Amino acid sequence: MSQPRKIRCSVTAVTDHGGRVYSVDLAPDVPVPPFRPGQFLHLTVDAYDPSGFWPESRVFSIASSPRARNQVRICYSVKGRYTTRMEQTLKVGGTAWIKLPYGDFLIGDASDVVLIAGGTGISAFTAFLEALTPETSRRVALVYGVRTPSLFLFQEMLLRQSVSVPELQTIFYAECVVSDSPDQRLACREGRISLNAVWCLLPAPLICVYYLSGPPMMLKSLGGELAARGVPQEHVRTDAWE
Repeated sequence: MSQPRKIRCSVTAVTDHGGRVYSVDLAPDVPVPPFRPGQFLHLTVDAYDPSGFWPESRVFSIASSPRARNQVRICYSVKGRYTTRMEQTLKVGGTAWIKLPYGDFLIGDASDVVLIAGGTGISAFTAFLEALTPETSRRVALVYGVRTPSLFLFQEMLLRQSVSVPELQTIFYAECVVSDSPDQRLACREGRISLNAVWCLLPAPLICVYYLSGPPMMLKSLGGELAARGVPQEHVRTDAWE
């Protein structure tokens, strides 16, 4: 594992997805250290003096590819005081500091996997999904749920990979299905994420490894449902965030 480094970044793009959900692209002053899909970073909007203490910060999954070490992307939803500050402060041309990489929410190589993402929790999986190739031999199922279709992030990449990777299966859910999806090719089911749909896709659901990333209530609910269905505890990994 790479040793974490503190790096100053310029804000190069801020995408407002609606509903106070944002993607932020950062250009680090130096290439970021090697990291693995599923790892996270600390971000602070305060000035940082390398001779002093690290300021208040929040953690975010690294949504960009490990191959692109001269750019970093994060996604966030405004939920509290600090993310409100981010909404007010992170503007194109501004700066932020990050320290990375951290975390062991890493998708193993051996088993078929089910990735379950709620909201901006998809950012924990994007680097892994983007790296899949048509030659991928194990089954990968992605179940992704949002409030409304306009809040599906990384749509182009997900559509491209779902077509080009035969072993990737995708199921999309929106709590409120309305005609606001930027891409009508992204058909989705109405309601919250349901395990019933993915269960039917898997020839051996009890031996898959399940990776969950999203709001705490989603993790608690789906974790309990997986346990009730007989999935061993060691086959369920969670990436908890607020």
